[in-house]
Amino acid sequence: MHWADEIAQQLIEKHPNTQVFTCACGISPSGVVHIGNFREIVTAFFVAKGLKDLGKDVRFIYSWDSFDRLRKIATGIPLDEKYIGMPYSEIPDPFGTENSYEEHFEKPLIDALKDVGIEAEFIFQSKEYKSGRYVPGILKALEKRKEIYDIMMSFKTQEANNEDREKYVPIEVYCQKCGHDSTKVTKVSEDCKLLDYTCKCGYCGQIDVTKDFCIKLVWKVDWPMRWREEGVLFEPGGRDHSSQGGSYQVSSVIAKKIFGIEPPTYRMYDFINLKGQTKKISSSSGTDMSPATLLKVYEPAVLLWMFTRFLPERSFDIALDADVLKTYHEFDRMYKSYKDGTCDEMVKRIMELALSSTDESTFVPVDASLIASFAPIVNFDLDMLTELFHKIGQNFTKEQIKPRFEKITHWLKTYCPEQIVKLLENKNDAFFETMTAEEKDWIEKLAKAIEEKDMTAEEMQTLLYEIPKQNGEQDKAKQKRFFEVVYNLLIGKEKGPRLYLFLTALNKDEILKLLKF
Repeated sequence: MHWADEIAQQLIEKHPNTQVFTCACGISPSGVVHIGNFREIVTAFFVAKGLKDLGKDVRFIYSWDSFDRLRKIATGIPLDEKYIGMPYSEIPDPFGTENSYEEHFEKPLIDALKDVGIEAEFIFQSKEYKSGRYVPGILKALEKRKEIYDIMMSFKTQEANNEDREKYVPIEVYCQKCGHDSTKVTKVSEDCKLLDYTCKCGYCGQIDVTKDFCIKLVWKVDWPMRWREEGVLFEPGGRDHSSQGGSYQVSSVIAKKIFGIEPPTYRMYDFINLKGQTKKISSSSGTDMSPATLLKVYEPAVLLWMFTRFLPERSFDIALDADVLKTYHEFDRMYKSYKDGTCDEMVKRIMELALSSTDESTFVPVDASLIASFAPIVNFDLDMLTELFHKIGQNFTKEQIKPRFEKITHWLKTYCPEQIVKLLENKNDAFFETMTAEEKDWIEKLAKAIEEKDMTAEEMQTLLYEIPKQNGEQDKAKQKRFFEVVYNLLIGKEKGPRLYLFLTALNKDEILKLLKF
């Protein structure tokens, strides 16, 4: 059984009388919402899909923690350090395109989710806090602040002390004058509705918790408060939240003892890496490896497929190098077994989840390797590529080729220009002079055969294996060398596209110009 369906069944067994199952995820818009954050979204999304497929009503929510403080300025973001300590929602967009810092980093992810067909109910925590909705939760936390202190300290190595316990408040106050959280609560009224505070900016003020919405609960209290508020039954979390004494464990105790609820079912997910990169992808580091970036290379179904085939707690790499073609090939192979009914139940479910937002009636997996091989030859002209495909028996329409053509074209030009194969403009005389008499004879035979007849792909393939035979017998070393010689004369490299298709597709005159000496 697929892991998402296992979780869905566990939730149903655990909550047999529940009418609506709420699955949640979220992130602070501290910078580019990267592909690692996306794993949290798709983990919750696949579980929600599993619940829906079992006939349950599901609420899938995504929280933007926009009332969190800016901790540091990510690399490449032109923002003054004076904004550190202010909530994301109150900081101007450093690039001047949106209304705020928050919106600048939210919008690309929201658009990317639309592209992959993931529909979520977005909750913007800055608006929720400012609406007064969380006042009861804040008052509860303030009333129980000493108990919360005890819970927090029970997970720490240092000893608790009465002085700290008396001063502890589980909130952050944004100064009413400077807007920063460089504040210290000095007094809490008996009913917990009035707070006196001082700020490093010199301001001293008093807050009415029920009216002045410049307070935010600290994370490990905020999280369980929102579980109760939204009725969350499932939420995944990263490895950093899942450790012994980490956010989930502490918040679970607070959920039970302070807010009187059972914590949601939880699943840890591991990090995503770019192939060849050992450094963790991070929003605050300025990493622009967002879902929107990857969707320029990978089709939505392929991107979802990468996540659904691995257990959430298993780390994996996403390629932007030559292995992009390998990824497409593996997806197409699995898709074929799914369509022809030869796959097992696990593969069937993996493909169902990957294709959950794809119109299968119009989806056609055109060979990405062929596109990568031939698009540069026709100077990335889609009409000419379509004609070339027809010439080698790949009878796709222009509309069918276009979606993947656009992805592969972007990938080649942006990430792998060294993979772009183009015919040489002039004969490779220098290489020809290094060839043996036998190798020159091979090329003469090949050129003559191409000149005399327009061959099908099958005929061309037969010819290529016939020419270098030794006394009528296949010689693997000579066969390999023959291919290397042809590639060198045509493209100046020792390897290239599938040669029989390459020679069948190309214009005869262009080939002969490079092979006839």
